Amino acid sequence: MWSHIRRFPSSAGDCRCPSLLPAGYILCMRSRLLAAAVLSTAVTGCSFPAGYLLTQGRHLVADIAGAKSAERLLGDPATDPQTRALLETADAVRGFAVESLGMKAGGSFTRYREADRDYLVDVVQACAELSFEPYLWRYPLVGSLPYRGYYARADADAEAARLKSVGWDVIVRPVDSFSTLGFARDPLYSFMEEYSRVQLAELIIHELTHATVFVRGQPQLNEELATFVGEEGALQWLRATAGPDTPEVAAAVDGRADSALFLESMRGLRQALDEIYRGDLSADGKRSRKAELIAGFEKEFAEKVRPSFTSQAYREMQPPRVNNAYLSLFSLYNDDVPLIREYAAAVCGGDISRLLAQVRVMARRGDVKAQMRRALG
Repeated sequence: MWSHIRRFPSSAGDCRCPSLLPAGYILCMRSRLLAAAVLSTAVTGCSFPAGYLLTQGRHLVADIAGAKSAERLLGDPATDPQTRALLETADAVRGFAVESLGMKAGGSFTRYREADRDYLVDVVQACAELSFEPYLWRYPLVGSLPYRGYYARADADAEAARLKSVGWDVIVRPVDSFSTLGFARDPLYSFMEEYSRVQLAELIIHELTHATVFVRGQPQLNEELATFVGEEGALQWLRATAGPDTPEVAAAVDGRADSALFLESMRGLRQALDEIYRGDLSADGKRSRKAELIAGFEKEFAEKVRPSFTSQAYREMQPPRVNNAYLSLFSLYNDDVPLIREYAAAVCGGDISRLLAQVRVMARRGDVKAQMRRALG
């Protein structure tokens, strides 16, 4: 939410998240609009803001209807070589995801859409000023989610301004893809032609994870699971197609190390702030300490953390300007990825298809991550 440069989440006001460092150079943060919510509202008649429904639904339908068949484009000699390479790689990744990872691909990523910008939608995310309580939007069928997507930046900015006016920390972040959870055929977009192979594989596998397993009422689990499966599945595919000891694989592995270091710095700041928020200081005292901790983080990031990165993209990264919503974004996608990784290795033998099957079973019993912890002892 990585040889074309992924958008770093460098500012709390304009969180340029995913899709643009070689895979693993930055965490997968492709939050989704969850257009299924829009589609299902029209079907069920559930109470939902009419303006949002009509505006985003219209864009969604136009987006899907305007996509072209990948099969036809591949059969057309006039198709641009870069577009052809994108479609061929996507088809190979889809096949691997179904055959080796046990995923449901449906018609997703079998169509192609020309885009007039280098990302898809703008997503708003908000968090309390003096705690990490997320703002939740309610959707039919899928429940409450900590983000809302907009096709027009002005609409996202208006929602962000509304939340800021009542005291929430807010970020607005362009994202490159979302999942309709199998309700529609999610297309490929022209800006994806610049992705490396592992970037594209991670995006596709991440989104197919949502279409394969979606646990209602556990949004953070859904994102953490897709983050883990997207990263691991993409690396498995890359090793299978490029060879295990190639420079392409080595670059992806090295990028993961930078990503882990970046995440650790975010996690440390979040933990320090959480201690302040839970303490006995007055609200003004907490605000003052919050500002001090964030300023100290920015200085330490520039002087100590950034020089430790291996990849050029991370080494050139400016210290991010953060707020609670920014930090919550990282938590949403990554907090319990280590738990899922450990469970996948210890209980599932590293088999992603088995992991997904286990999650489906556990979802019927309640809190999936609690069950993982019990299984691990």
